[in-house]
Amino acid sequence: MTLKVTKLALSSRLIVLAVQLVANFIVPDHKPDVFRMPVPPDGDVKGPLPWLDKLVVGCLNGLRHWDGEYFLHIANNLYTHENTLAFYPLYPTMVRYLAMACQSLYVPLSMQSLTLVVGVTLNVWLFCETANLLYQLTQRMFNDLNKSWNAALIFCFNPASIFFSAVYSESCFAYTSFFLMLECVKPNQKFNYIRIGASLSACIMCRSNGLIALGFPLYFFVRHILLTTNTKRCQQVFKMTLTVIVPLIILHAYYFYIYRLYCLANVKVNIPQHVQEYANERNYLLAGRGPEGSPWCQYTLPFPYNYVQSNYWDVGFLRYYQWSQLPNFALALPMLFFMNWHCCDYLWMFVTSKRSSNAGWRDVLKTQKTLPFVLHGAFLTLVCALFVHIQVSTRLLASATPIFYWFAADHMPKSLDQLKFRTKAGALFFWCIVYCACGTVLFCNNYPWT
Repeated sequence: MTLKVTKLALSSRLIVLAVQLVANFIVPDHKPDVFRMPVPPDGDVKGPLPWLDKLVVGCLNGLRHWDGEYFLHIANNLYTHENTLAFYPLYPTMVRYLAMACQSLYVPLSMQSLTLVVGVTLNVWLFCETANLLYQLTQRMFNDLNKSWNAALIFCFNPASIFFSAVYSESCFAYTSFFLMLECVKPNQKFNYIRIGASLSACIMCRSNGLIALGFPLYFFVRHILLTTNTKRCQQVFKMTLTVIVPLIILHAYYFYIYRLYCLANVKVNIPQHVQEYANERNYLLAGRGPEGSPWCQYTLPFPYNYVQSNYWDVGFLRYYQWSQLPNFALALPMLFFMNWHCCDYLWMFVTSKRSSNAGWRDVLKTQKTLPFVLHGAFLTLVCALFVHIQVSTRLLASATPIFYWFAADHMPKSLDQLKFRTKAGALFFWCIVYCACGTVLFCNNYPWT
């Protein structure tokens, strides 16, 4: 089955890449006034084979738009602009060092082209791995081959599909999240603390909402402690404490690195001339300017993320609730409605069944393995509805929680031959395909999408 899921996932990525190539060739690019990665003068960009650089740009340039420009900038130049601090380092750092490794092997491409190729290739590989992780996670939770396959199928053609191939962190975050969840639900709770700690560290360093995934190892560990009798509890508690603390130490080491770049007056940062010129042109704050440049440096806890999101993107409670954003609300509505409906339905059934059965907390912990997943998904849905730019809800939820695919799989027939469009399964299938196709065409031509 692993091979079958991998073939499905790889086929879906090849379809997306082919559609973006054709659409990028046929449809003229939109040119919004947004951040673009500053590049050196033409003579410095070209690699040993300039025609190969042009070929890469022609084939993959549609996958670098919007946030992809920030990830590529970090991969090429690190955190030189303050507005790049909204993007966590795991994915762009992986792209950077893989591209440098390719360069050391004399791959005849410029660094700018290499980071683009590596970013897309890495995401295709991570996507295929994530599809398998989702299949295994679903099978372990429900022991239902049909549901597991349908969950993987929906994942491969999910409404935010383009973002799992573009130079975004969606594939990386989904991989680390599902890997962590799979480690937490192993039979008999045989915790591999090293694997849990590594995947939790990667999850936290990939996206800001990765910190919420901390709840999974804590929930399943507490569940294990309460439902079993074990003489080595102190040893287990010590190991899990280290497993949780080490990722937090790594996160704060990253915060200190950023604080040092932007807030310490004696730190000098070597920034390329073309990057400085672009920053001056757009009035961006550069690293190495000392504490007076960045207000967040004066905070009691000088973490830049909330300040950057608020200052550069106007992210905050209900700030996006404006009439001008109505089209973006319409884009996000299917995902938010789907998640709200199913989460509320699950939680209502959970509360009513507990009242009617008078089950004790031990019985609840023993039987409700899916509860933390639904609570996690419901919380993220609430955050999307109230705080973030509403249009990102689709890709945020599609990459962060498996319950979207589990709920969707419940509506699917046993075979696609039995799919009828005038059913819930048909509506779900239509939504996924339309968003997948339209999103690919619009995104790769620099039009706004989810």
